[in-house]
Amino acid sequence: MQTKTYRITNMECPNCAIILESIEDKLPGIRSARASYKTGEMTVTFDEQLVSEAEIITAIQKKGYIIGAVKTE
Repeated sequence: MQTKTYRITNMECPNCAIILESIEDKLPGIRSARASYKTGEMTVTFDEQLVSEAEIITAIQKKGYIIGAVKTE
């Protein structure tokens, strides 16, 4: 398992966080996806054998969000 925290530069409301967290249901291998519009961050824990970071980033971008910095935990 790997955990990454993404800075989402255009997440502005609670609905944005809910939309982002929905990738958990769409991509196999994501154990958890938690977003906070207050901090502008999204933390994703995933099995890198089942889903790649590139797939996660693409899923976030397809929802219309812009990723800033990435932190590995």
